[in-house]
Amino acid sequence: MAKKSRLTDLQDRRLRRLAREKDLTCPDCGSSEPVPKEGGQPKDLPDGGAEAPMRCEACEGASEIALVLSPEEAQALGLHSLGEGPEAP
Repeated sequence: MAKKSRLTDLQDRRLRRLAREKDLTCPDCGSSEPVPKEGGQPKDLPDGGAEAPMRCEACEGASEIALVLSPEEAQALGLHSLGEGPEAP
């Protein structure tokens, strides 16, 4: 990401929706309602996608959950990825 700032409310809601769509579940309790980890920042992936840290709201378990975003999903969320080359318009 070009700048490290907190997720907006819109980005937070979209990450929650994507986690549900991808059937992301908590490894501790099996809940399918993970939420973005407070203070966590998405990490850029070499392919232009991103990895967003999530946590389980149901059990507050210690396990970290990572939501992997495609380059298209990362771009739709407004995350600037390292995978975007200078040839992009």
